[in-house]
Amino acid sequence: MGLGRRGWRRQRRGGSERDHISDLPDELLHGIPSRLRSFPAAVRTSRLSRHWRRVWASVPDIILASDLIHQGTSFLDIIDAALAAYSADPPVTLRNVEIIVPYECHNVQAGRVAAWLLFASRRVAGKLDLRADLAYHKQLPNEIDLPPFKRAMGIALALGAHFHLRFPPVGVFAALADLDITLATMDAWALEVLVSSQCPRLRNLTLMLVTLVNGSNVSISSATLRRLKFHARKARRLDVSAPNLEEVKVRYVADVHVAAPNLAELVLANIGQFVFADAVGHLRRLEVTHYSAMAPLMRQLDTVDELRLQAPIVRILHP
Repeated sequence: MGLGRRGWRRQRRGGSERDHISDLPDELLHGIPSRLRSFPAAVRTSRLSRHWRRVWASVPDIILASDLIHQGTSFLDIIDAALAAYSADPPVTLRNVEIIVPYECHNVQAGRVAAWLLFASRRVAGKLDLRADLAYHKQLPNEIDLPPFKRAMGIALALGAHFHLRFPPVGVFAALADLDITLATMDAWALEVLVSSQCPRLRNLTLMLVTLVNGSNVSISSATLRRLKFHARKARRLDVSAPNLEEVKVRYVADVHVAAPNLAELVLANIGQFVFADAVGHLRRLEVTHYSAMAPLMRQLDTVDELRLQAPIVRILHP
């Protein structure tokens, strides 16, 4: 031992190509990239030795964002290469996968994103966060299939209004507690099946700026749902039946009917009509914006702890 720089060089000149980093136990090698708390730094450990070229692919958290962009390198190719490295045996269970496609890469296509989703459905046991500004092509398929995630506890997707997100006809999201979808087109009937029968542990559902095909009525039924945020284009009527639901935020729906005896917080914006299917009596918080039918709504309540009303500002012009 005690090899200095000269000793190390003599050892290599003597015919030994062995590096001492590779002699470390596997459990120690695999622990080092995880402790770096930086996915780009973990990837750079592959330069240390031959044995480290795949060690970084044991890190349980993948974060692919703009800090990986290098001149002359396609960010989308970096994503594909990173996921391919994790696809090798033995399979690695991932805690979190975060893919944030920067605005500069506006040409990502639906087929590529579908492959990323398929990879995540097989590996993620924590949360998937995927945000991409997808490129719309009339000549190419713009449907994206969301495969069943058997182990993921959270899924957040931000895609594009032109893209049709299709939910699986069969399969269960057995562990899914949080589902957040922004900017996507979907079928109302498929959404109903997903929430009502394919997500037995769903607690938080957020649908923001989604578009429903052909202007649909939506009926959501869940025994586990606690929080609902709903802002869907072309939604005519929303029916919700959720005995454990505590918070509801709804925007731009003509007719809303909610059966939620444990409801505590209600936020409405640009709603035509709201009806409590069950007697609620008391709300901890009620916030209403641009809603003309306040009197019928208040008659359905006995007490409200916090009431916030916002109305459009009307300018009166004097002659």
